[in-house]
Amino acid sequence: MLFSATVSAQSVADNIRPVGQVCLAGQACDSTTGGAESEPAPGAAVIYPATAAVSTTVEPEPAPAQEPAVAAFDVEATYQMSCFACHGTGAAGAPELGEQAVWDERMEKGMAALMTNVIDGVNAMPARGLCATCSDDDLQALVDYMISQ
Repeated sequence: MLFSATVSAQSVADNIRPVGQVCLAGQACDSTTGGAESEPAPGAAVIYPATAAVSTTVEPEPAPAQEPAVAAFDVEATYQMSCFACHGTGAAGAPELGEQAVWDERMEKGMAALMTNVIDGVNAMPARGLCATCSDDDLQALVDYMISQ
């Protein structure tokens, strides 16, 4: 046996022994003093009562003077971030920017059908493309941008 029972029991006792105690000012820290006021044990945290009254009144924060301006939707930047990977390279058969004949073929079904494909996804294109934060109007602006190029 590598460790004796005595060493093992001592180790357990050392591991579970409290490392300190919390003493309130004016109260005994050691149970052997019978409740008499004493100094806290070395390393014990001492909690002193507050000497000043604390105000609990909460002042309401003033409302902002105006709503922050919403940044305008940047079609070109969004196209570069969310659409270019496929529509700039033709990946997975996506119509490329500037391929007017391919876009005209898609437009024969109508804008409503095209937008349904954009919103719901079609073939390899995921729903809403790669722009999960785009509104339907933003997606419409992206489609208009790609068709017009």
